[in-house]
Amino acid sequence: MGNCSVKSFCRKALPPWPGSPGSRQASGSPRSCGDDLVPCLEPFPEGLGPLTVRSTRLRAGDITVLHLDACAGGIVRLDRRLFCRSKALRALEARLDRRDAWTRRPSGGGSTSSTAPAASTASAPPLSPSSSSSLSSAVGIDGAMAGNGVVSTAAAAGSIEGSSAVGSACYLDLRISPPHVVNLPVHVCEALGLPPEEEVHFAWVYPVPFEGGQGGETSEQSSPVSKHGADSEADLASDSTAVGDEVDQEDPDVSFLTVGGYIYFRPGRGPEPGLDTRTPLMGARFPRELDLLSARAIRFSPSGALQFSSPRRWEPRWTKRLVQQGRFQPITARKWVSAGARYLCWVRPDEPLPDACGRTKHLAHHGGFAFLFHGLEEPDTDQRDRYFAIVAEPDLARGERVSSVAPDIVRCTTSLPFNLMETPRGHSTAQLEKLLELARRERWALVRHLLAEYPHFAAEKDAKGITLLHICAERNIMDAELLTSLKDHGSEWESTDDLGRTPESLASRSFRALARTIWGLSPDLFEDPEGWFRFWDRNANGVLEPEELGHALASAYHCDDVAVQWVKSYVNVNHRSGVDQANVLGPRGLLHMLQTSEEFAGLRQKRKPPLFLGRDGPLRESDHVCLLHLEDQLERLRGEYGWQAGKPAPRQALPLPLPAPSPEGSADPEERMRTARGILGFTFEQTRGLSGHAWRGGFRIDFAGQQGLDDGGLTKAWAAEIAFALWGDNVLFDARPPGVFFKPDDIETLPLDGVQVPSVDIYSWTGRFVAYALYQRCLVDCRLCAWAFRFLSRAGSPRHFFHSRCATPEWDDSHEGEDSMLADLASLDHTVANNLWRVRHEMSEEDLRWLDFTCAGVELEPGGGDRQVTGADKAVYVRLFCTFLLKQRCQTNLQAFVTGFFDVLPARLLQGIPEEGVLRLLAGRAEVSDLHLSELEAIVVPAGLVPTKLRDHPKLREAARWFFQSVRAGDHAFRTRLLEFWLGVGRLPLAGVATLRPRPRLQIMVQADGPRGVKRIASWQEDRLPEGHTCGNELWLALPESYAQLHEKLHLAVENFEAGFALR
Repeated sequence: MGNCSVKSFCRKALPPWPGSPGSRQASGSPRSCGDDLVPCLEPFPEGLGPLTVRSTRLRAGDITVLHLDACAGGIVRLDRRLFCRSKALRALEARLDRRDAWTRRPSGGGSTSSTAPAASTASAPPLSPSSSSSLSSAVGIDGAMAGNGVVSTAAAAGSIEGSSAVGSACYLDLRISPPHVVNLPVHVCEALGLPPEEEVHFAWVYPVPFEGGQGGETSEQSSPVSKHGADSEADLASDSTAVGDEVDQEDPDVSFLTVGGYIYFRPGRGPEPGLDTRTPLMGARFPRELDLLSARAIRFSPSGALQFSSPRRWEPRWTKRLVQQGRFQPITARKWVSAGARYLCWVRPDEPLPDACGRTKHLAHHGGFAFLFHGLEEPDTDQRDRYFAIVAEPDLARGERVSSVAPDIVRCTTSLPFNLMETPRGHSTAQLEKLLELARRERWALVRHLLAEYPHFAAEKDAKGITLLHICAERNIMDAELLTSLKDHGSEWESTDDLGRTPESLASRSFRALARTIWGLSPDLFEDPEGWFRFWDRNANGVLEPEELGHALASAYHCDDVAVQWVKSYVNVNHRSGVDQANVLGPRGLLHMLQTSEEFAGLRQKRKPPLFLGRDGPLRESDHVCLLHLEDQLERLRGEYGWQAGKPAPRQALPLPLPAPSPEGSADPEERMRTARGILGFTFEQTRGLSGHAWRGGFRIDFAGQQGLDDGGLTKAWAAEIAFALWGDNVLFDARPPGVFFKPDDIETLPLDGVQVPSVDIYSWTGRFVAYALYQRCLVDCRLCAWAFRFLSRAGSPRHFFHSRCATPEWDDSHEGEDSMLADLASLDHTVANNLWRVRHEMSEEDLRWLDFTCAGVELEPGGGDRQVTGADKAVYVRLFCTFLLKQRCQTNLQAFVTGFFDVLPARLLQGIPEEGVLRLLAGRAEVSDLHLSELEAIVVPAGLVPTKLRDHPKLREAARWFFQSVRAGDHAFRTRLLEFWLGVGRLPLAGVATLRPRPRLQIMVQADGPRGVKRIASWQEDRLPEGHTCGNELWLALPESYAQLHEKLHLAVENFEAGFALR
């Protein structure tokens, strides 16, 4: 079995591709690829089907076999006269005339089957969709040409004007797969209308290339969805105009010829001795009339009997073999092409294909479909190629049955056809009307089928302004997956129809709750939360213990066994001490979290949401108190070295001359990174040899070309530039879903400003910088993963310190300990943690057998590459996987970071604070709510108004009121920008606005004018823009004449300033 690397396993929503190189599936065991599979009902390309079949008008004697090969398939022929049987076929005939899709041979020589030369019984050359070579040696008839599934003799017979030229007979030649005996279970045969009591053979018939080569090799420069083949736009317009809506894609005959279908037939007289009895007609002489039982077109049906497995990895070596045999043909169905698929191949039952070692492997016991998402000569660079195997046990509880193999033409409202890419005018409107009508009839599987073909219908309105979301709301469709799909494709919650109704006005309370969650709003999950709490508080002690809380949440969401374990793990990770009533019903309590949680909304819809989200949880009040205490300790430590908030750097601070930074918001990110990396290089060289005592003494920042004292503002700007240089790309750190992390230990040097520097030196210096930023109370965009700070906190406490190779585990050998271990891993990579949780609790033995004891190509134990994960040892696998990522892969670099941090700040400062407290203090709070603005206003008015002697004057109070009114009117972006303009950073301290140092001040530029009056300072006329002075957290403002004047000038200044300096 292949390595289970982080990239190949932990980044995919699906399990690892079955059939991948190195898989241990035994050759010659086809039932392992079919009978053990379960149906997958996801839309394409995550699933295929279910499909049902509809009989066509073709009957015995209509199909002639021109050539048949056991491996490559062959060619069958239909006489043009068959197209007179219906109006739909005549319309298709006219379309084929304009495409010149017919095979012609001179008439007068009798029928094809009686006068054509016999084909050789030897294996014919493979037929490639892109080939234009002669097939005369293969089919023995008229030198027919094989191209995109159609055989044409126009080149050999000479130019023939018109499809009904005098003296010629016309035929339609189609490509078919290698035939095989029907080996479906009896109940599936009965559901399909096939006689189970006799031997029946079948083959897949590829369609006419009706789209002009959707998958052709000439389409590299255009999307498969928008490409209409080699025909000109005029030809396509001519088709739609001439034929219009008469080409009926609902008609089974049209669908059979333009999308594809199955033919079922008797094998006829037995083959010659010694030939394979499972491949019919092998050894027969061709042409040969087929003993046809039925020809069936495929349709999508939620209750179809042909159901398929989840997608499985299709190997490039299989593609090469089947392309050589001409088995892959262009796709014409809109649904598949819209998803990016370009070529299709029917994989016959027990298809013999080579495994990674060259041994024969039997694939898809009952057959299946393989899809290519690229050109035939192109590699599968995105690893999207896949196949779907027919399952032996479909869910036929609601299955529809076809009456018999007779060609009864039945239109069934429980299924939908596969539409073509090329459509006549008015087709899209008709399909939208069909989609809405299906929704009104609550045929949701069919709705999903059409929505997959036409995703833009999610936002489309009909003639009355009604959208699909209106119908879902009116019928109270509590389907989070469907609603999420509608949202992702542009459906608007506020959309109104012609009567002014919105989905919200039509919805029930429960639908509104779910929809608000999906659209980012706040749903209500319970009507009586107090009663719910009292019921589950079995001990009546006012606290829901972890066990009680787990049972309470599992019952509230009607969880199955796996979901119950998910809820218990959630409680172990987030509520290890239980919750009291205040923490459940309070404004920031558990109920509030449930009301806004997409994960619990998904759990209510019987889906298992990810346990770890990669974002910070709410901070408890006790944690706030601890962080405030840390702030006070840091302030005292700064005072010991002469630092005072809002004052210039002390005299003993070391000068740090640096190049000037780029203006904030520079339109050139590369230029911003170049200058920031230059600042980092200069800083690193000047400070790398300094002691921790020198760092605590601090630096006086001096940017080139920027005069002024460093009263704190320049230090803030410097810290922001260093943070951007360290974590703004993946040069110095590796990207992880929550942020960045250290490079592996085997990377010994890193580039810094054009020089290779030992990685441990860079990471040790990074620890010093993080400590110094915390020491100087700088808020920075610290993207370092939270695990670094958890490790830092534990390393600072002797009872938590561990060595990378320590034999004693860090986590208890229990479910609670395992959940804590995964929570630690989630602080490094929540995607990997979620996947390992599924390995532990959700994956079946079938899924586990694709995993081995490796991680990122490294064996987790000696011989791990040869050890397969099973249900008995999956807990060991999870523990070893976590240990490798958390303790071993980056241990040296992580330890260097910790050492650098504690060089600057003593470890005792971190005792008692939350493990991620340092990260939270550095990052601050990005949200600037109205409550925060009210707190800021209370600090500034009146104590922070300047001039202090005039702070109670009505004019100053009015200006301050207008100022905060204007700030509240701004959006989140403006508020963040204002903080940066005023305070030097666009975030607030985590401990609250009250901890801002120096205290923010608002200076109205006035002076006293007589005993009661004020007037503007001469240098600050009313047209002067506001100025931000970040060193002292001051904002200077000219005395405004009106609110409108202040609002205009404040927005002009804030939205156009450059970092650190006012716009004058």
